[in-house]
Amino acid sequence: MIKKIHSLVLLSFAAAGFQAQNAVPAYQTRVDMISEKNIVANLKEFEGLGIKTTGSKENENAFNWIKSKYISYGFTEDQISEDPFKTGKAESKNLIITKIGTVHPDKYIIICGHFDSINGPGVNDNGSGTAIIMEAARILRDVPTDYSIKFIHFSGEEQGLKGSRHYVDHVVYKDNVRQFDIKLVFNLDQVGGKKGLFHDTVYCDEDQGGTSKNNKASTEATHNLQKYVALYSPLKTALDPAEDTDYISFERKGEVITGFFEYLRSELPHTPDDTFANTDTRYVFNIGKATLGALQHFAEASKVDKDKK
Repeated sequence: MIKKIHSLVLLSFAAAGFQAQNAVPAYQTRVDMISEKNIVANLKEFEGLGIKTTGSKENENAFNWIKSKYISYGFTEDQISEDPFKTGKAESKNLIITKIGTVHPDKYIIICGHFDSINGPGVNDNGSGTAIIMEAARILRDVPTDYSIKFIHFSGEEQGLKGSRHYVDHVVYKDNVRQFDIKLVFNLDQVGGKKGLFHDTVYCDEDQGGTSKNNKASTEATHNLQKYVALYSPLKTALDPAEDTDYISFERKGEVITGFFEYLRSELPHTPDDTFANTDTRYVFNIGKATLGALQHFAEASKVDKDKK
């Protein structure tokens, strides 16, 4: 996904101003567990799977590779589900991993990103988001959270959000009847930057259009996201209007959304040069820290560090 260039970009750089709030020690301990080595290895493996066009064998292989990672992390069969869909003659699947909350088991935080690509292997767009979501799930698997979490990997994003639209229309809703409640949709797309650029800022996506009834709650969630970035990563933040990626399928139904997108836009997505060699893996690592810190706050993870009991 490549964002449109806006005539007005809303900048809100965050650093010292958000440091008045303190990081939760147990949350910080888990953020420190994020492995840059794992992220680098997963990005390299993702690249090796080729061009993941929706409906292709490469896309199917990528789906199976992601699923195998969750199994290796210890997620069980009853936590893993698939959402098959068609777009034209192409067939593909979304992958959903569910972790049930302890206090609000029927209300979900959705953290999501797409894994399909076009014209290239898509290491930035969106192997970067894919790798971060997997790493967050690995660390949080056995951590109690008040709210349930769904880690979702969508296909068909590059064909017009086909996978996420299908999921919303046929899983979240059936015959226009809601099947479960969603507290927040947190999307990661194109967060790999471009190697050689100085990446010290990430966009936090704020819902400023679409269905207006959810805009206020989205603004609050996005401003909280900025705080969490400052608490758990070295990055600064800027605000950008939400658009053109999988959380929009949810926004159209009135869900509260937020997300991350790279601040300095690479021109390489959707080209053969969207490769590991051209991706800033340290930037992905830092956004991974911000993601895990924020996700723990959104899902209200346990504030007890089990290693310090």
